[in-house]
Amino acid sequence: MHCTNTNLMNKGTILVVDDEPINFKLLNAILKREGYAVEYADSGCRAVDMASKSDYCMIIMDLKMPDMNGIEATRRIKKVKHDINIIASSAINNMEHNEYMLFNDFLSKPINRGQLLEIVEKYAK
Repeated sequence: MHCTNTNLMNKGTILVVDDEPINFKLLNAILKREGYAVEYADSGCRAVDMASKSDYCMIIMDLKMPDMNGIEATRRIKKVKHDINIIASSAINNMEHNEYMLFNDFLSKPINRGQLLEIVEKYAK
């Protein structure tokens, strides 16, 4: 049996922002297996606060949340962290053209492991 100790690899920390804990659990399981540390924000407000205090290699941002949607949270984060890569995540892709400009890419729900890993490898820095 071949075992890999992912604790020895730390490719960086990814902030996952989603008001549904089950989505975080799925992303956390996949990303940790790939060597990333993962932190969780359950709201747009919390994401803005966390992003302003920490350096993340990227952020995966749910678009639809009750207190502050992902578009507004991304606008606020980008004011402080201009060069952070933020990936939009949603079951429905209904952003307007100017809103697309805020994000580096789009991750559709339900999460596809292959698509997730492709995006993370492309944008995690």
